[in-house]
Amino acid sequence: MTNINTVLLTVAVFLAHNPFVTAIGYGYAGSCPKPFKFGNGPPASCPPPADPNNKPASQLESWFTKEMFDDLFPFANLGWGPNSCWPYSYEAFKIAARYFPEFGTSINVNNTKYTADQNMRRDLAAFFAHAIQETGENNNALYKTLSEEEASNCFYRGGFFNWFEGGPISRYLDPTTPGYTPADGNSCSSAGQYCTDSPLISYFYPCSKKTTGNPAAPYKGCYFGRGAIQISYNYNYGQFQEWLKSVNINVDLLNEPNLLMTEMNPPLAMMASLWFYMTPQPPKPAMHDIVMGNWNSGAENRAAGYTGPIFGPTSLIINNECGGEDPQNPGGAGESRRIKAFKWFCGYFNVPTGEQLTLSCKNMPVSLDRIQHNLSYQIDWSSSWKNAPCDCVPASYAGLIYYYDPKYYPARFVDQNEMNRKKCIASVYANPSMYGVDKTTACLNYKSPLN
Repeated sequence: MTNINTVLLTVAVFLAHNPFVTAIGYGYAGSCPKPFKFGNGPPASCPPPADPNNKPASQLESWFTKEMFDDLFPFANLGWGPNSCWPYSYEAFKIAARYFPEFGTSINVNNTKYTADQNMRRDLAAFFAHAIQETGENNNALYKTLSEEEASNCFYRGGFFNWFEGGPISRYLDPTTPGYTPADGNSCSSAGQYCTDSPLISYFYPCSKKTTGNPAAPYKGCYFGRGAIQISYNYNYGQFQEWLKSVNINVDLLNEPNLLMTEMNPPLAMMASLWFYMTPQPPKPAMHDIVMGNWNSGAENRAAGYTGPIFGPTSLIINNECGGEDPQNPGGAGESRRIKAFKWFCGYFNVPTGEQLTLSCKNMPVSLDRIQHNLSYQIDWSSSWKNAPCDCVPASYAGLIYYYDPKYYPARFVDQNEMNRKKCIASVYANPSMYGVDKTTACLNYKSPLN
């Protein structure tokens, strides 16, 4: 009886300090079996996560507390729990969220299907659901020893467990330093390079050619998945690096990609994942904007119910997964796990998930890449032969310099279009061959309009 009373008192105190959570039926972290821990644990002391720009607090911090974070992610950081010396902690999370003031808040959310409180909690539920699939402990054995409810309450508290793709023991790393500290990712085998090489990508986001003397992990240019929802490939590291520069943070991720895990001023592992969640890459909307309903799915998808604030298409964005939900628990990996995790977090936050159909992208009639609109800036072929400077215009095919169609993307991204057009023009003059033009192209004989 004493143990039962202690549990009830703990839950009551937790709820009293967290009015946005209805956790009855969702247990609490202390009721879960202890996880297996990898490595020797965090250092005894360290400089805490910091923000060089001293951004003001986000509205998120007014309702999502450290107590809630610690209750939801007790197994973070390879089983050692949230810790400010390592990539995943509430301190790192709140600093990262300050750079995205719309995340987990009601700012610029116009849908009327859900209340402001429901929208901001569903936003966190979606982000955390993807973290379960990408970096969760995903301990299926819990379902063999606990009731299904108890097992689920512990299984979905397993987010932010891993740091590196394939962790906790990543096959991309030296077997003697397999990922037990953030610094273990400083070099990798050839399988972990994830370097996409094309004239355009290599111009904007070249892979590092640096090597080490370690035959087990000889490469420094390693762009395999890192962080809470695992950004990967040189072009994603490069685009995140560009975004960091736009907010006055200069970090050379293309030459030192593992800074994503080791840099804590600011905490890049959390920031990179939130950046990926919050940022569209045409033809893909931002996952956040889909969950908030700030997207245009096209007439055919709207007619089928795939419109407004839904979850399903976010699985298509993050990993091209549309397999639907498995009937059993915990089910398999992929979209099924994302759906089940979203349901659990929505239950924890006491908010609706939305219709079962739209939790998956399986039955969405038109995939995101087939929704017709302009996607990128390209050289203006219609005028390149004229006696006038080269220009760039929106094109209907994907590229690295995005065009944000006002009918499909929020105003904060549409506002970047003129800057992106100029970036395209500058690259045409700097390296015309990657666009398939040469010095015989008439427009190149005229001075760039940017000079």
